[in-house]
Amino acid sequence: MSLLPTRSSQLIGEVIKLGPAPLLKSLGFHKKGHHFFRTSGDATCHVSFQSSQWNSPDQSRFTLNLWTYLPALAIANGEILIVEPARQRFGHCGTRIGHLLPKQEDHWWQIGDSSEVAQRADEVCSAVEKYAIPYLERAITLQGVSELSGYIPRVGSVPTHYKAIALRLLGREQDAAVVERALEAQKRQAT
Repeated sequence: MSLLPTRSSQLIGEVIKLGPAPLLKSLGFHKKGHHFFRTSGDATCHVSFQSSQWNSPDQSRFTLNLWTYLPALAIANGEILIVEPARQRFGHCGTRIGHLLPKQEDHWWQIGDSSEVAQRADEVCSAVEKYAIPYLERAITLQGVSELSGYIPRVGSVPTHYKAIALRLLGREQDAAVVERALEAQKRQAT
């Protein structure tokens, strides 16, 4: 027995179909549900539309999660390599779209009825083009991961395991050691 999509899911689907889907497909992304991915070179870029758990028939909210998956980082970390891009559900570097927008805070688009679909589609398409794609283009390289992993707007950079690995793979052993010491200090502070 298949479940029919909810009204909120249908509205979000209409926004995706009208705005970001054609743009992402023109850039070589493939689609599976509300998830788009593109493999290029040594990484996969992901754009995933996330609906709010609080959506109702009268009001829907959604945001975009962005991440990259780099096989070199997976191998260096001893992970089982995920070769099927649609199954890469976690990333080595990522953020939500709102942190890339001018306000640099979590952002959820709202839509209440079909009369708003075109406007939301334009807004999302513009955000994907201006902010998501440039971010993903940087985050598909080891250099990009070393700069972007753990970056939180208005807070700064926090150490991450993948940042340390990327730095080590780039031959920047001293920088990697600094990140690893910061990670250890965080662990000690948390306990």
